[in-house]
Amino acid sequence: MDKLTRYKKANEEVPKKCLAWRIYGKGMENFGDNKKPTEIPVNEPGNDELLVRNDAVGLCFSDTKIIKLGEDHPRLRGRDIKKEPVIPGHEVALTVIKAGKNRKQYKPGSRYIVQADVYYKGVGIAYGYLLPGGLSQYGIIGKEILDGDEGSYLLPIKNENTSYSEVALVEPWACVIASYRIKHRRGIKNQGKMLILEGQASKNYRWEKLFSNNKPEKLVLSRVKSQMQKSIEESLKNSNTEIIKVEDDDIASLCNRYTDGAGFDDIIIIGDVEDEIIVSSGRNLAPYGILNYMCNSESKQVVEIDAGKIHYDRILFIGSLGDDPSTPYESNPEYSLRGNSILLLGAGGPMGQMHIQLALDNKPLPELVVVTDISNERLQTVKQKFSRVADQKGINLQLLNPAEFSNPDDYHKKISELNNGKEYDYVICLAAIPPVIEEASMFLGDKAVLNIFAGVSKGTIVKLNIKDVATKSVRYIGSSGSTIEDMQITLKKVEAGELNTNNSVAGVCGFKDVWNGMEAVRTGSFPGKIVVYPHIENLPLTSIKELKKKYPKIAAQLGDNDAWTKEAEEELLREFLSDRWA
Repeated sequence: MDKLTRYKKANEEVPKKCLAWRIYGKGMENFGDNKKPTEIPVNEPGNDELLVRNDAVGLCFSDTKIIKLGEDHPRLRGRDIKKEPVIPGHEVALTVIKAGKNRKQYKPGSRYIVQADVYYKGVGIAYGYLLPGGLSQYGIIGKEILDGDEGSYLLPIKNENTSYSEVALVEPWACVIASYRIKHRRGIKNQGKMLILEGQASKNYRWEKLFSNNKPEKLVLSRVKSQMQKSIEESLKNSNTEIIKVEDDDIASLCNRYTDGAGFDDIIIIGDVEDEIIVSSGRNLAPYGILNYMCNSESKQVVEIDAGKIHYDRILFIGSLGDDPSTPYESNPEYSLRGNSILLLGAGGPMGQMHIQLALDNKPLPELVVVTDISNERLQTVKQKFSRVADQKGINLQLLNPAEFSNPDDYHKKISELNNGKEYDYVICLAAIPPVIEEASMFLGDKAVLNIFAGVSKGTIVKLNIKDVATKSVRYIGSSGSTIEDMQITLKKVEAGELNTNNSVAGVCGFKDVWNGMEAVRTGSFPGKIVVYPHIENLPLTSIKELKKKYPKIAAQLGDNDAWTKEAEEELLREFLSDRWA
């Protein structure tokens, strides 16, 4: 029986100690002990716990954010990480080794992945942040994960033919797939806090349909004239809605007074208003809040919008030139990847390549996919990975480096020319840079979607033409992370052979060289994902391209376009697994 077979059977003598990578403070100098892993005890599982072996871990840019911010990271809530260091790593494939007496449903040898956004008794305690993550050779999975608020956060691997790397990378892929599964309300929030502000109203507005199903708990009317007030009150005459009439148009003050600072669930602005009203309304929306701009002119109105609130709070901007405020809620409500022309800005990195792969696999197929990045090396990787697939499917795949244009106007003109002067059906922005997000909005066609995928922090201000949401029904969306359902959908695709997550792999790494792997993620020096194999200790960080020269036996098992495969992983494990399995 060879090492790999013994390893897969997971019938092993567990060591008393194992290696782990820990974060002790801010900066790469505080990751590990002098750039080395630490030896920690391997504990026996308690009655309600599991002892697991971590088989593969994808390194994520989010891990580098923990290293950069240390205990200032919002998910660590001021924890003293010098005394309680963090073990990162949330993109993990693991195997159960021992189960406590109350966890016998988890069989030794069974494989799982982890939904990292763990909530236990109403508190978020993410795996790889407050809970120890996958960058240790062995770990304990406890009640927080097994008895979480949504049930168990372990997802079982049903198809044993899937590789460790394939399922470890379900987590980042689920984040990408989740960004196309965003849903918003198709009406006002029932029993929510609502504000209606009248600007330069130019017509008689119809309110019956807006309030036909849902009713606000509290409705604040700001600057609303008597005729409109009467019409609104008539539409709510059989409800218990508290209606408050004010002349104050200081949205922040109204938010504090009537929502205790939590934000309005719906803000409807009737008629054109000053920029400041739009800006303040956007800032004072509650999470999942909707700003409905019923403007009466098509004139351009560029205002400041917090892209971070779109990304993390899922706020939405809608609008119309019509007279029925309910209409925008139903207009363009689906944000799935679609259309004949797709534009991806800053998409040469690992996550961008996932979006590209989905675009080329989309049904119906797009006619044109344009990818931009400021790195020619990354664009070359995109070309190598995807140009043949695009050609086979009859998709026009175009790659652009904005740095190679003498001025932005020429670059923008080229993007437009590629689509025969037309605007695009779907635009994805993977750069957390305000000018790039603003640039992305320039190419939105009728009912187009701008997917702000990059992790823009709250307070990231971008200037967008707010009238586009009314005149063209464009939508600005964003998301962070994934749900259990997103991961289940993604895992099901992987196990069915419908999604090859291994296409994302750009390098592999043994456990003792994780410091260099994390530094490569931090600097973006690898054009794809780096996968760590914790029980291979001495393999230096190696790019897929280097395998042919350094490890030709492994390279011989690579797939089309030198893609990482299950067979290559198995050859790697046979060659480099620790001698404990010899």
